[in-house]
Amino acid sequence: MLEQIPDGSRSLSFYSVNLDGGENCSEPLHFYQSIVGGEVLKESFGHSELLVFGTLRMVFSKPTDGCPVRPGTITLEWERGMENDPKLQKFKTLQSHPTKAYSLYEDPWGNWVWVYFSK
Repeated sequence: MLEQIPDGSRSLSFYSVNLDGGENCSEPLHFYQSIVGGEVLKESFGHSELLVFGTLRMVFSKPTDGCPVRPGTITLEWERGMENDPKLQKFKTLQSHPTKAYSLYEDPWGNWVWVYFSK
């Protein structure tokens, strides 16, 4: 877990998780908002931002010459026993590990999503 440092005493802080937003960045913005919640900070065709909690943002960008973007990877924690949750079914299963506490999924934009199933 990230340690909270009082404002003014740091020169560096974690800002965002950046993911490929495809051709229309509004789509992944609302896709992830329906799963993790959050507040829309910016929404446009080429760049969208979702404030997830605190100051952590998910940023979705359309790849351009001035803003090269690659698909990324995030990890979500999900409650064990909720593997059939409709929200989780929005992802494509890449690797299922029934004997382990994690599985690998992919969103519609090619970003990978590891899901850790907690007890």
